[in-house]
Amino acid sequence: MKRNNIRGQIIDDNGSFTRIETTTFRGSHFVECYIIKDDVVVARDTIDVPISE
Repeated sequence: MKRNNIRGQIIDDNGSFTRIETTTFRGSHFVECYIIKDDVVVARDTIDVPISE
């Protein structure tokens, strides 16, 4: 079943340092975070995100 849940984009937070998304998928997930300066990735990290009901 295709759910049309697009993920994996790099999205500018416009300096808010916050990104809120919704999901129908529960369980253990992760988010990859990037800091981009002058079109160059200068930092990268992965954050574990457990999603429960």
